[in-house]
Amino acid sequence: MPESSVLVTGANGCIGSWVLKHALDRGWRAVVLDLADAPTRPRLLLDDDALATIDWRQGDVADTETVRHAVIDAGVEAVVHLGALQVPFCKADPVAGARVNVVGTANVMEAVREAGVKRFALASSIAALGSAAPGNPYLGTLYGAYKAANEEMARVYWQDWEVPSVVIRPGVVYGVGRDQGMTSAPTKAMLAATAGRAYTIPFGGRAAFLYAGDVADAFLTAVSQDREGAHIFDLNGDDHAVDEVVNLVRAAVPGAEVSSEGAELPFPPDVSDTPIRDFLGDFDHTPIADGVSETVDRFRTLLERGILDMTQLER
Repeated sequence: MPESSVLVTGANGCIGSWVLKHALDRGWRAVVLDLADAPTRPRLLLDDDALATIDWRQGDVADTETVRHAVIDAGVEAVVHLGALQVPFCKADPVAGARVNVVGTANVMEAVREAGVKRFALASSIAALGSAAPGNPYLGTLYGAYKAANEEMARVYWQDWEVPSVVIRPGVVYGVGRDQGMTSAPTKAMLAATAGRAYTIPFGGRAAFLYAGDVADAFLTAVSQDREGAHIFDLNGDDHAVDEVVNLVRAAVPGAEVSSEGAELPFPPDVSDTPIRDFLGDFDHTPIADGVSETVDRFRTLLERGILDMTQLER
């Protein structure tokens, strides 16, 4: 069994695509379990030669046997579980949201337990922390409620069966590939500006902005060695005003018609990253100005190649 091998669920999503890129950059073998039958988002980051090295397995994390066979048959030493439905989809179909986000996570944990995997990381979300309003315990979204349940499951799996885990709660993730979910709007603003279209981010105030590549690096660092215990960490990135991000987009694309309006997101923007960095050690940190500039540059290249789906701006 290769030491540097990882199975990634939800690898056709934004963070998953970046995890694949960083895993291949590290020389790791990558295996995928995803509902999609083709790597549409990873194709935005990887060339055909790199994509050809990935063992891509189509399947639903909500199906117990599919997950079990993927984890056990792949013979990997690490698992990064990212497969989930985002905020709008959970609200539109709560049962489907619970089936994928909660039952799917239980399936992955069971497979990890049976396989004896000691390098297991999974995505929670800043949404699990609920509203930023003082004294308000309301989770804010069903998505956040499902993620909070997953965190408790991870604790119990360590308590009852000593299945180790590192749970990471990312903040507002931005970067190429981020085209779905409640907090995808800043990335859509970057794409719209690059394409010469107007766009309004539908929230204001402050938020925790986190470059997608940095999130990927944190997940891979989490599974780079055997772990013990059930650990839960916030990964906040940097606290910025949404209008500051708008101004950075305008600076990267002179004349861009981007703006923001609306209430602040119901998530705390200023949670410290010190605990996760103390635990994992060094992993990437991209300042917001650099992240916006790099994202715009990547979008320019992708637009020139004609491989971007511009309908994502209407999602």
